[in-house]
Amino acid sequence: MLEKILQTETFLTAQGALDGLAARHAALSDNLANVNTPGYKRKEVPFEAALRRAVGETLSSQTGVPVRPMRGYAPRPVRDLTTSARLDGNNVDMEREVVQMAENTLRYQTLIQYVSSFFSGLKSVINNGR
Repeated sequence: MLEKILQTETFLTAQGALDGLAARHAALSDNLANVNTPGYKRKEVPFEAALRRAVGETLSSQTGVPVRPMRGYAPRPVRDLTTSARLDGNNVDMEREVVQMAENTLRYQTLIQYVSSFFSGLKSVINNGR
């Protein structure tokens, strides 16, 4: 019974997005920590397309009901190998990283609020509205 509640498209997407945003936060933190490391190439985590595919493959095309758990979705950082304007070969732009970190944090907090309200509603239903 609990599986049916927790395997909705919206909840699966929120769960996958939280995983992706956490991985992105770790990559942004690494980038900021290595802003002065010669030759360091920034990391990014472009998880949105992979999450869309994973959720789409998880759900039945006719009913939208989950047919199996999400498989193959694991957000991983990739190196941004674009050239650098800096002489030391590092391509981290601190201002860009800080802005992306703030945006990522806001998205994460929004999803946490959604998940929290989801579980609060579930708790209310279990306790007969009390």
